[in-house]
Formats: sequence, C-alpha cells, structure tokens
Amino acid sequence: MITAIVMMAGNATRMHIEENKVFLPLGDKLVFQYSLDLFLSYSFEVICVVRKEDRHRLRDYEGKVKIVYGGKTRQESVFHGLKEATGDYTLIHDAARPFVTKRVVDCCIEAFKNQNACLVVSACKDSIYQRIPLKALQRDELVLAQTPQGGKTKDLLEVHQKAIEEGLQKTDDISLLLNYKDTIIKMIENDDSNFKITTQLDYITAKELILHA
Repeated sequence: MITAIVMMAGNATRMHIEENKVFLPLGDKLVFQYSLDLFLSYSFEVICVVRKEDRHRLRDYEGKVKIVYGGKTRQESVFHGLKEATGDYTLIHDAARPFVTKRVVDCCIEAFKNQNACLVVSACKDSIYQRIPLKALQRDELVLAQTPQGGKTKDLLEVHQKAIEEGLQKTDDISLLLNYKDTIIKMIENDDSNFKITTQLDYITAKELILHA
C-alpha cells in the first residue's frame, strides 16, 4: 500500500496574507482540494498534515483521511505525518501545488514498483548562479525539485529521525535520503503547470489557469 501525505500546515508569509494559502478559493474548490482529491481517487492511505486551528477545514473529509497536526518546520511536520503512515511507500506532496497530474502520480507509483524513491523535477529555464563565491552553474546539469516525492516509508522515517538527532535541516525529503541512504532516486519530469503557489503572482496565475482550463 502507498501512503500519500499532503502538507497543509504552512503559512502564507511570502503572500503577505493572514490565511493559509492552501485554503484560498481556486475555481469551484479551495487550493488544497485539487491535489487531495487526486490522491483520494487512488487506493492510497491519505494523511493531511494541518495546523490545529485549521482542522475544521477538513470537515468534509472526515473518515476519508487521517488528520495529523504539523510542527514548527516543514521537516518536523513531515515527520509527524510519517509516524502515522502505514503504507510500504510514502508520497509527500505540498498542497500549495494544486495542479499535480495523474501522469506524474502514476510515474511515482511505477518508481515504487521498481523499489526506487522518486523525485519530481523540472528543468532550469534561467541561468543559475551560486552566491558565495559568485559563479555561474551549468544549467543543463541542474533541476528544480518539486513534489510529490517519496520512497520507502521505513527509510524516510529513519532519515528524518537521524536528522532530528543531528539537528540537520533540509528543505525537502529526498535530500535527507541522499544524505543518509544509498538510495536509487527515479527523477520524474514534471508538467509546467505543477508550480507552487508562493506569491500573489502565483495565485493570479493559478486562477487564470483554472479560468481557461
């Protein structure tokens, strides 16, 4: 069985709004419902990681999902979700990416069938520079990490536990696997639409995509 953890416990600091961005309206749904409904269309165990004060937002999903409260950081929130996961493999997805497609999820499932972890990526379109020391990096050798991503649940739990013990903070979960495990990572090319709603411009773009879908 596969567990899908939908991360919903963040805030909208970079959007400069008080409400959690995943609960903003988007077409005839809220932002979080697009990816959550997709995962529920599979035979996945689905875990939603939310802030305690947002639990009421999942009233319509009671009995369909497990609800877990987040921590102080995204990494801590993922760990809380992993501790409740019962699937052999776990997919972790940011609810702020509402446009993840069935094709991408199917590719993740295929990676799990081959006992690999998976990382959804997109190509770098801009020139990329390292800040210190300032130097240009080879764009064709780089990719942008996105979600969903995941691997064996026991491995993810182990590396998150080690990170806690060592005080290691990473921005995503595959980087923890790479830090502690000799794991084969299947990279999955993403669709351009699977961007993360982070800024007001992202939200405007998402509403335009829904409007013209």
